[in-house]
Amino acid sequence: MQFTLSVLRGFRAKYFMLSTHFAGRRLKFITPVDFIQSALRNLEHVLVDCDYYRLSWVTPSKGNIVLDAGAFLGFYTVSSSILTGRDGIVCSIEPNKLLIPLLRSNISLNNALNTRIIPVALCPDRGYHRLFIGEYPAVSSLIPDHVDFHSRITGYMDVKCIRLSDLLKYIGFVDILKLDVEGVEDVVLREAVEELYRVQCVVVEVHTDIVDPINVEEVLSKAGFGDIVLYTSSEMPSQVLMYAKRGKNKNRVERTSSVPNASIPEIVVF
Repeated sequence: MQFTLSVLRGFRAKYFMLSTHFAGRRLKFITPVDFIQSALRNLEHVLVDCDYYRLSWVTPSKGNIVLDAGAFLGFYTVSSSILTGRDGIVCSIEPNKLLIPLLRSNISLNNALNTRIIPVALCPDRGYHRLFIGEYPAVSSLIPDHVDFHSRITGYMDVKCIRLSDLLKYIGFVDILKLDVEGVEDVVLREAVEELYRVQCVVVEVHTDIVDPINVEEVLSKAGFGDIVLYTSSEMPSQVLMYAKRGKNKNRVERTSSVPNASIPEIVVF
């Protein structure tokens, strides 16, 4: 990897393209050279290990409505767009104004026509809040201590915030909510608890340096989710993935067989 970085910088390249296969499609993502290593780890997390798709009932299917909160470069957004098809809808939420042009380019590059970008942050209240930007922009948060824990703060921007409850009322019904909001997942869900009946399945990335997974589980249970599964990885010791579905599911640990793992990503300089 260090050799690859040296070559890219030697070419004075600002961006590179990651290419991988997922669900029978070749996907391509434009990514800044400045955080190539972290972007590769994130792609592996989403599209190689398929961490958000580990259970069949949180894997999007044709016609589903998916809400991707914390889209970053669009790895989950684009892959879910493929799985939901032309009759589905993917709402892609990303508050970082520096990432939105890349997110839009990656959606267009992969012809994800059923995707809509919502350039806001999910918060427990409306208005504007300060978003602290990490050296690796995927770790940007409304909570500065969370950024410092994983990286270091390189800047900040004021971003528009909306409540999850308002967004759910606007959309009406969501088949799958993927929530990766960097340390505010518990307060975002708690604010929306009375509207979570509009959501069928949830995948929450719980950042344990800030949030206790028990608090998230309590909110989901209160909201009527009867089947809750937790997954931890030795490669992500400060994160817990929590999957929740309404009602009882007898196959609690069933792994999905409908979504193949991606191939090892290729790097293309341009």
